[in-house]
Amino acid sequence: RFDAPFDSDYSKRQGYNPEFLGAGAKKVNFPTLTDALEAEAVSLIAAPDEYLLHYNNYSVVMHAKRKFAIYSAANLRFAERYEMSRPADVWRVDPRIKGEYQIQNWYYTNNKFDRGHLTRREDLEFGKTPVEALQSAGDTCHWTNCTPQHEKFNQNKEIWQGIERYILETSILEGNFDAQVITGPVLDPGDPVYKGIQYPLQYWKVVAALKSNGDLFATAYIASQDEVIARFGIEAVTDPFGPYQHYQVKIGEIERLTGLLFTYGDDAKPLSECDPLMRVNLGRRRPNRRLAGEAAILPVEMFDYHPLQDLEDIVL
Repeated sequence: RFDAPFDSDYSKRQGYNPEFLGAGAKKVNFPTLTDALEAEAVSLIAAPDEYLLHYNNYSVVMHAKRKFAIYSAANLRFAERYEMSRPADVWRVDPRIKGEYQIQNWYYTNNKFDRGHLTRREDLEFGKTPVEALQSAGDTCHWTNCTPQHEKFNQNKEIWQGIERYILETSILEGNFDAQVITGPVLDPGDPVYKGIQYPLQYWKVVAALKSNGDLFATAYIASQDEVIARFGIEAVTDPFGPYQHYQVKIGEIERLTGLLFTYGDDAKPLSECDPLMRVNLGRRRPNRRLAGEAAILPVEMFDYHPLQDLEDIVL
């Protein structure tokens, strides 16, 4: 039971490492922003041409108008972990961007919103020493990595928060406990407004790891908090997905919704080539969601939604 000092020197933080799983064909690149989306990215005060915020083991890009992350990309290691108590979360403003782009605690008071991590604290609690592990985990408590998640949605750990570990335990290269997770909110133009700020109704994540033969694979998921908000408050919204809240989807659907492009390797091949769902013919569901930025209209088969009621429903 101990804590670790916070290091205010952000220049030491290496951030997301695209070659965390390996070089060449195992390299998972930073997502590429469309021109329209890049124009909305928050620039660093000291480097107006840059927008990547690097932390310990993860990186974030912020959206200027919505004031939440466009994405948070993390390296996860399920080795190098220690039996430790969890210190209290201390949420911090990132001094590298203007405070006006960071939604802080005022938004989360007197309501049913939790301060929801995008990159989870538990996932980054690893390091060469216990102090490094706690500093890595504590770094996730920046407002740039926070989004409003309904308390019942955020505290439902059965599926959304167990996907990475399930994938590693099921399909990883033996002895390799590493993964990469890129996650974020769907910043839909039609999202509802609370306290003058639009809050997201859907969240997505792309998980990459190595198969038992050493090849890269990647899967994508969407979770909706529409239903719990409609049932338990904040604002009355409709649930476009019916009874399910968690889905496995093709990576192309995340690209359609976000305006991001996911690639791998030095030659930036489409990460969808590594998606096992591309080989599966699912029933088609086409949510009534707008395209993000300049995202092109993709073939109808890209809109397949595979509902997850249990982790064993995941297609690997």
